[in-house]
This record gives sequence, C-alpha cells and structure tokens, in this order.
Amino acid sequence: MADSNFYGGIVSYDIHTYWNNNNEEERQFAYDLREKVKKDFAKEIENGDIRVYKFWDKPIGPHPINMWEIDFKKPEIFSAIVPYYQLNHGSLSVLIHPRSGQGALADHTKHALWLGHKVRLDTSILAKEK
Repeated sequence: MADSNFYGGIVSYDIHTYWNNNNEEERQFAYDLREKVKKDFAKEIENGDIRVYKFWDKPIGPHPINMWEIDFKKPEIFSAIVPYYQLNHGSLSVLIHPRSGQGALADHTKHALWLGHKVRLDTSILAKEK
C-alpha cells in the first residue's frame, strides 16, 4: 500500500453507521444520511478517495445491528468527514476506526472512536482477523 500520512502508520479509516432495522424512522435517517454523504462528497467518491459500501438490512460480521460503511485513505478526508458526521449523524451510532496494522480487534476496540451510543461488537469474529 502507499505510504500513509496518518500518525503511527495508520493506512486508512473505516466509518460504520448503525441503525435498528425495527425502527423505520431510524432506518430512513440512516439511508438519507448515506445519500447525503454520496451527494456532499461526490467529488471525493468519484476520485476514489472515499468508497461507499452496501446498505445492510441485516447484521454482518462483527456488527450486531444493521450498518453501512465508508472508507478513506487520506488525512484531508478525515479532517472533513469526521466533523461532518459529528454534525449530521443525528441519534445514530457511528464507529470510526483505523486500519493500523495492529489487527482488526485492536482497531475496532482499543483504537476506535464513537459518535452516539457505543454498539457492542462481536469481538470473537475480530479476534480471528489480522
């Protein structure tokens, strides 16, 4: 991978946005936020600086409730998108974690940042990943 300008050799960041599928208003807010990110960061997405992933209507991997994810590799994206999420996530829980090379478990727990309520992840799955 290309050299990182993040502290400590962090290669990239993932942002997971969670919602409860039993709450239609929360699901709609999560979907609308995803659309807003796609619109407000269209240039960065088109350039490949931000990748937007599937809107999951079921738990997947270590994530015990529904979520959607973005990732990015540039510090200038971090400085734009984290404040954006701080002001736009509403009541949704948001996990911001690095890909540090220290393993998925550490990245999703010890190195994680949270907006809103912290979601308890299935760390048994993360312990198996490198």
